[in-house]
Amino acid sequence: MKKFLYFRTVADEANDGVTGLKTNNPSSFMFDADNLCAMQPTSETIITLYFKPALAHSAANYQANSLRDTVNLNVTEGDIFEVMTKITDAIANPARGHSDGFIVIADDVVTTDSATSALADLVVPAQYIHPSITSCGTITVQSPSAGYGVHEHYEVIDIPNGAVADDDVMASAGIYLPAQAVLVEAMIINVELSTGAAASAALEVHTAAVADNAGSAGTEIIGAGAGGGSLPNTDLNFGSGDVIGESITGGTLISHESPLDRGTDASYFHICAKEGSMTPAGDAKIGLYLKWYGPAAIMTAERLA
Repeated sequence: MKKFLYFRTVADEANDGVTGLKTNNPSSFMFDADNLCAMQPTSETIITLYFKPALAHSAANYQANSLRDTVNLNVTEGDIFEVMTKITDAIANPARGHSDGFIVIADDVVTTDSATSALADLVVPAQYIHPSITSCGTITVQSPSAGYGVHEHYEVIDIPNGAVADDDVMASAGIYLPAQAVLVEAMIINVELSTGAAASAALEVHTAAVADNAGSAGTEIIGAGAGGGSLPNTDLNFGSGDVIGESITGGTLISHESPLDRGTDASYFHICAKEGSMTPAGDAKIGLYLKWYGPAAIMTAERLA
């Protein structure tokens, strides 16, 4: 059975569909339970639920790592675990009072609205999946503006084993950005080291996809060859003797104060070898983070295959 989670933030039903109508913060919203990604306490009295975007997506665009839709639940301090448990149980066991698949998580309405005067302005109890929920906080639904807006992407890229020449592509991101993207943040981080002693990498951007073990001929945007803009101004080391968790950012080349405007060029991202002679081995992995303004990312043909 398909299950849906319902939230409403207004106390008077007359304001439902009026409050927040032209913003990303609707007065009420129903999410597909399958799109619930995570829950976490964001303060001692707030639980934030994260959902895959309900509206800001299209078949052509890759939105799995976009900004999430969120709902904040205000809860009694000390009862965060109990509320999370109850929500999970309601989704997993809809027969326990939710056999129709419609699950009210938090509904703040206490005053009714109706065109029939006898049914309007009646006092009704608010409804919460757990008594420790005190109210429904802000609902945030990302805009379906044809994919244009503010986007984030993070992925962990596997580095293949085997010898690779200096400046050649070792591996590529699973997405690319269409024209008119403006990069405002970027970072690479080693999340698993090579078992080979010598290994370092840089991030390059190119106008087209480049195969592994081919020369990139792109533009280095993070690394020692990025014109001194990276912070720190060095390549990312990921050899067996290096420090796991080392990261290099876009520094002064890519920042909100100094954005990298790609203009009419598409942007393909490549992790390139920067060690001279090197042979990555084991299960080396490099994380890539990007934030940009403009069009949504598109999954590469290789990732779609």
